[in-house]
Amino acid sequence: MENVFDLLDGEWRRLGRDRAAARRLADVCEVAGGGRTLADVERFVRAASPEDADRVLLALVRRAVVGDALASRVLLQLLLPGTRRLARIWWALGESDERAAAAVTAVYHRIRHYPLARRPGRVAANVLMDAAHELRRAVPRLVALPCADPAQQGAGARDRTASAHPAAENPAVELGRLLRDAVSEGIVRRQDAELIARSRIAGHRVADIAHHLGLRPRTVWDRRQRAELALAALAVS
Repeated sequence: MENVFDLLDGEWRRLGRDRAAARRLADVCEVAGGGRTLADVERFVRAASPEDADRVLLALVRRAVVGDALASRVLLQLLLPGTRRLARIWWALGESDERAAAAVTAVYHRIRHYPLARRPGRVAANVLMDAAHELRRAVPRLVALPCADPAQQGAGARDRTASAHPAAENPAVELGRLLRDAVSEGIVRRQDAELIARSRIAGHRVADIAHHLGLRPRTVWDRRQRAELALAALAVS
């Protein structure tokens, strides 16, 4: 079954070749090296320097914030790599299709409401950062788990999340339970379970976690990898 990313890519194959659509965004095409189609605009942005790419994104977002749906759609397409990453890391939002839909919705919303006066640059980074904040606010209450000892989660807390987010429907619930079991059995340290939950469920970046802990990102990455290998062994045992 196709998810929202598949549908967007399918639509883009047609839209990217549509000369009439490109003429509607003639000013954007001009900034993008004089491209004749929207596919040319995409190729230009993918290959351009950050500064040149940002000029194209800025031209699109100027139109998007005043209601230009085509400009918003093109900008969404250009931001799909980052949007896919958001969908991969926000486990707590549900199955892959649900995460894809939530990520696309958040990114599109931030495009249409971009604060142009306050942020007249670094469009891609700002949109994706704001979308990540929006997704974090949408995460179920289960994500309180990373802030506590997984081995000490009370039955009441589990009951509150289970009724709203059944394990069969939300992989974050299953991961949370697996982390609690791993800690209680001494297979994974509490700190490492918390690290996995923060990065895999709550969507925190490894670099941000490392900064908070005063460690190098590579150290945190390796620590998480070792813990996940132990966790994988528990899952199949």
